Amino acid sequence: MAMIRKATTTDIPEIMKVVKRVVKAMNEQGSYQWDHTYPLAADYQKDVNRNELYLYEVAEGIRAVCTISSRGHKEYNEIAWTAHDQSFTLKRLAVDPTARGKGIANQFFAYAEQLAKQTGVPLLNTDTFLENQYAQQLFKRNAFQFVQTRKETVEAPELVYFEKVIEPKE
Repeated sequence: MAMIRKATTTDIPEIMKVVKRVVKAMNEQGSYQWDHTYPLAADYQKDVNRNELYLYEVAEGIRAVCTISSRGHKEYNEIAWTAHDQSFTLKRLAVDPTARGKGIANQFFAYAEQLAKQTGVPLLNTDTFLENQYAQQLFKRNAFQFVQTRKETVEAPELVYFEKVIEPKE
């Protein structure tokens, strides 16, 4: 039976196998947002330590991973979000290429929205490289709205920021 659950430290070796396959697929599609330097097992370990790492598991093993964090990236306070209140940031979403096309990423977005409603968090946000058209389509398909693009430095890649305002539970 498939399920989303919180990840533990013992899950990290299998998570990294999934991430390695995702990096290869991304690079083959022309997106170099991830490589051998990011994301690392240490990034996922921090997420586990913060109780913010979730995985999608089937009987055969882990098929996807996603961080649902109460903290954004360092530049998030400079982004023109609808509000700068509390939000959940979706980071490091990785779906095993062998499991794509089954709606797993959509399930993570729905799960994050459910968590936000349960805890009164009014906003989901995320970002990706401008070149990562696959991620941008995924965000739009899950009713995220474009906020802005931004470059940290001249050499840095252009990032695209998206948000979804969460309606409070009734």
